Amino acid sequence: MEKANQSSEAPPTTAFLPKEQQHAHEDDETFKERFVQLNKLAEIGQLTAGIMHEIQNPLNFINNFSKLSVDLVHEMKEIFDKKQDTPLTEEEEDLLFLLDKLVGINVKISENGGRITRIIQSMLAQTRTENQSAKFEPVDLNQLLEEFTKLAYQGVRGEDKAFNVSFVFQFDPSVGKVKLAATEISRVVLNLVNNACYALNEKRKREGAEFAPQISVSSTRLAQTVQVKIKDNGNGIPDSIKEKVFSPFFTTKPVGKGSGLGLALSRDIITIMHKGQLEVVSEEGKFTEFTIQIPLDLS
Repeated sequence: MEKANQSSEAPPTTAFLPKEQQHAHEDDETFKERFVQLNKLAEIGQLTAGIMHEIQNPLNFINNFSKLSVDLVHEMKEIFDKKQDTPLTEEEEDLLFLLDKLVGINVKISENGGRITRIIQSMLAQTRTENQSAKFEPVDLNQLLEEFTKLAYQGVRGEDKAFNVSFVFQFDPSVGKVKLAATEISRVVLNLVNNACYALNEKRKREGAEFAPQISVSSTRLAQTVQVKIKDNGNGIPDSIKEKVFSPFFTTKPVGKGSGLGLALSRDIITIMHKGQLEVVSEEGKFTEFTIQIPLDLS
């Protein structure tokens, strides 16, 4: 009786292929991994958009009622203003003091509610996939830099509670409002700070408690441009790969930690969309500093 044929073929291997075919196979596998990762990122983007929309509704109530509370307090104080000719009792003076405190608290609620609203609107804009031209408008650049630097850090810390970093903000007040595409610039800031946090966290894991992670963010208004610097004291970039960091799909992070598109997209946003410059200076084991130059006149 004949035995059933059984396959004895070994798993596919590239060991005996010519080097060119080996490289092509490796590139193909890398592309497949990146494709799977980008699909996951797209799914996360859709989920994030849904969450942001859900947050926006209760946030609107918070913002509106904090403003309403301030208006009501002012109306209460007007009642006391009508009694200018009558000395206030001790209880009434205490009440006025508490009303002033209440106004201050609600102003803080309103300010932070506005901050959350700006972040949500920017994040929602980044999840949209329709082909729309970027909207250029005057933006408080210093405020954007601080908010999205902290947002990127909180995102990293959400995955690793042991990670902490100190910030050094040096903002030139004369920068004021700059005409730019806020959604796209915030995307650049998120990417650069995310990369900085990753490098800092890896160095912390290696060096332990003696290492003090730090990120410095500065802005300077120059004659024809505004300059932004984002610097970290992390692992730095080896000389051997500095020329590749802006190449699409190039990343030193493990699969699942980075798509290799962030710096390439950031460069295009700065150089093509904003007609500026994005440069990097780094010393391996010591620091990495990205410098952004954006023209003040984008006409």
